[in-house]
Amino acid sequence: MGATEDDLRRNAELKLWMENRIAELQEETEKLKEALAVVDSVLRASSFKPAAALATGKPQQPASVEEGGAIPEIRELKKDRGGETIAVAEVTRERLKIEPVAAVTLKAETPPFKSFLLGKILAGMTAADEEAVQKGRLRRGDELRYTLAERAGKIHSLTVENYRERERMTEILNTVSWTFSRMLEK
Repeated sequence: MGATEDDLRRNAELKLWMENRIAELQEETEKLKEALAVVDSVLRASSFKPAAALATGKPQQPASVEEGGAIPEIRELKKDRGGETIAVAEVTRERLKIEPVAAVTLKAETPPFKSFLLGKILAGMTAADEEAVQKGRLRRGDELRYTLAERAGKIHSLTVENYRERERMTEILNTVSWTFSRMLEK
């Protein structure tokens, strides 16, 4: 006994609904993975206090508020081919702290990290600031500084202080994204 026309129509509608629902769930899964990567990076960057320390009754502020004076804006740095998140940047007016996401392993020895990002871009900005200090256009202590933190031979974070200008911040974040993308290809 064959299916009636109404049965075929209902099954076709059910199939279409299921295909649409699967696509929605896949999109939601991707967004959840991105959000999880951001949360993971924030948690890795935060210093946790044990419950016993919190029970003392003293109010605790997040480390970023104590250090930078403002709650950081979180920005995702995406791989330039594929668009997946490869690093997370905490941005305040004084500082950029960039950390690769947990799923990304990068070594400082992998080109072009040291030769291009550190050696050309950041060292170039530092030299320009040092010249501005020497000429009296910039106050000593306001020049750009950067530090690299490594754990077990892997890049844990890159911190850039005193970037001062929005254009510089954008250039640094774009360059880090490009550099990390190239490093992942090696």
